[in-house]
Amino acid sequence: MIDAKEALARVQYYQLNAKIVTIPIEETISRILAEEVYADIDQPPFHRVMMDGIAINKELLQTTKKFKILNIISAGTEASELPPGEVCFEIMTGAVLPLNADLVIRYEDLKISDGVAEIIVDLKNLISNFHIQGSDYSKGALLLSVGVTIKSPTIAILASAGKKNVKVFAIPKVAILSTGDELVDIGVNPKSHQIRWSNGITLQQELLSHGFTDVSLNRVGDNENDMKKIMSELLLSKDVLILTGGVSAGKYDFVPKVLKECQVMEIFHQVAQRPGKPLWFGKTETDTFVFGLPGNPVSCLVNLRKFVVPLLQKSVQGTIKNQPKAFLTAGVKFSANLTYYCPVKIRNEEGKLLAEPLSGNGSGDFFHLRDADGFIELRPQDAPFKEGFLGEVYLWGKS
Repeated sequence: MIDAKEALARVQYYQLNAKIVTIPIEETISRILAEEVYADIDQPPFHRVMMDGIAINKELLQTTKKFKILNIISAGTEASELPPGEVCFEIMTGAVLPLNADLVIRYEDLKISDGVAEIIVDLKNLISNFHIQGSDYSKGALLLSVGVTIKSPTIAILASAGKKNVKVFAIPKVAILSTGDELVDIGVNPKSHQIRWSNGITLQQELLSHGFTDVSLNRVGDNENDMKKIMSELLLSKDVLILTGGVSAGKYDFVPKVLKECQVMEIFHQVAQRPGKPLWFGKTETDTFVFGLPGNPVSCLVNLRKFVVPLLQKSVQGTIKNQPKAFLTAGVKFSANLTYYCPVKIRNEEGKLLAEPLSGNGSGDFFHLRDADGFIELRPQDAPFKEGFLGEVYLWGKS
């Protein structure tokens, strides 16, 4: 067995072949940007009026507070020119500031009567009330870099730059293949020797919560020929293949043998950790990556979150997020020389994350994860794990 830290380092050494696709801006939310975006125009593209009111030349305030209204200018109107003299234009928010005007006075600061606008506030309280052209950014400025996660404000920037179609990193194609004669569909009433197939949908939904939406579900019995046939097909069409079950040392644990027959190179098998000691990781010559996860549901989910999600994150984001840290609210006793992933319930007290350890009946007991927000990593060299111990936590879902 290799150390859990070494196992993660070996996984993180690799990266999927980054594929780039061009999609409509309407479909880019939560995707990862794969191009640099530059401004094709100034923003704002003109001196943009910020308030409804009147536009004047402020030099005239030295001699008067009254201005004759010549016209009304709305947003979307071409630029106009303010004539000389004690005159003004009524002007609306978003309109182009007229030439020769350099001050916008709000309606709230005016009294308008018989076509004349009179300023009724102290002149010291007046501000310009318009955005200078290019004050947000100038034409040619770098607006967005590769690797940005696209959120609604990012959409606004893309739209302002005229990016009707956007280059993003393709979502990796993932297949989940569960093995075992004992598995039946969720809607089936299992016989006394059968269990419902919960691992597949659980792993799929965890991946979906992290934004990896191209995940197919597959199942095969404990038959080497059937296993080899479906594995061969999935290895040709997917970026990542996740196997559940069949990686331990039992007589029906065919997965390592079949993977070898499918020309998948083993990078490691068995990790000094609980749950998930039998974890298998490898790759094909064409860089399809394979994870063999133990069949027990807790082992399965924990190892997906710990090892598979970081590989996928790195492949589409170019980086792996640092995990948050939390303080144990109670001591945890664990004497084996293994890294232990202890289920925890997380709460935030005055900006400090606290992790309450939860007990269960082993890696087959998924019920005890009901109240868990994730798990805390407890490495043997950091023992003892007393109340107040600070460790990394891996949360379910996108964090």
